[in-house]
Amino acid sequence: MMPSRGLCLGTCAFGRALDAAGTPLDGGPPLRGRRVSLELHSPRPNERVAIGEPLWTGVRVVDALLTIGRGARVGIFGAPGAGKTTLLESLVDGCVADAVVVALAGERGREAQHWIARCDERTTVVCATSDRPARERLVAAHVAIAHAQALRERGLDVLLVLDSLARVAAASREITVASGESAGRGGYPPSVFAELARLVEVAGAVSGGSITLIATVLSDGDDRDPVSEAARSLLDGHIALSVGLAQAGRFPSVDVLNSTSRTMDVVASDAHLRDARKMRHMLSLLDRIKDARSLGIEPVDSSARAAIAIEGQIESFLRQSRQRCDHVATLSQLARLAEVVEFENGDR
Repeated sequence: MMPSRGLCLGTCAFGRALDAAGTPLDGGPPLRGRRVSLELHSPRPNERVAIGEPLWTGVRVVDALLTIGRGARVGIFGAPGAGKTTLLESLVDGCVADAVVVALAGERGREAQHWIARCDERTTVVCATSDRPARERLVAAHVAIAHAQALRERGLDVLLVLDSLARVAAASREITVASGESAGRGGYPPSVFAELARLVEVAGAVSGGSITLIATVLSDGDDRDPVSEAARSLLDGHIALSVGLAQAGRFPSVDVLNSTSRTMDVVASDAHLRDARKMRHMLSLLDRIKDARSLGIEPVDSSARAAIAIEGQIESFLRQSRQRCDHVATLSQLARLAEVVEFENGDR
């Protein structure tokens, strides 16, 4: 059940970790402040403002090739071991936002403790671990979103991290099946997908504030997975992670060719878009000739040979330490790499 009187949320929850009932999990005192209703209010179409500014994340491959618009809704898709948690930590640490809200729905206790320990003064963690009842896991997501909503109403730009959308769907399925609703595709009653849409639609930009949603989705590559399919239809972009790249030691393990940002075209400059297209083209060429090269067959096509000539520089660009990358430096590096592409292609 949702707390009938709401919870003390908003700026009073900065730097705190809470459970689904608003009880502190960080050993601190109870929260005191304005009570906020947990009823979710998605902005009406006429209340929204067009996405027009980027949300810089400090993660080079995201800022350069998958630029996120402030107020967008983005999914991080990947199988276990692909590096979702590590990427989330880098996004939280490096994002240019006024506030960060991390919702841990059904998370393992060890991971939850890790997030609570790294909570800083602009971050709020709302957690219901995997051993908690399904209702509590679902309410935790509602509490986090209501908190982000309250901060947006104060004019703040908020990054909302939901980990994970799949576990929220699983909790909702437990509740609805127990109440007698018939299961549909993949064992999920239809109302589960309506609930996911309600949660996701709260994000967005309004006059004087925004909520940018980054939600993780456990995906093993099965396109028939109904939660992954529903998430792709609801979100403004997706960042696909590769277990193979993670095992090869690349961080972040982003599969650029299978990822997209539907808001990049409206928030990136013309020069940025041009340079990103060149980089994607080189990555596409390298992917296309990968099998032939593994057999010792070297291409004769000039564009493919140009891609091979700068393959090491591309790989260095896509790799990153855990340190934040300034977006100005990132775009400068991208521009320099695009110039090398033109030189190798003879487009000078």
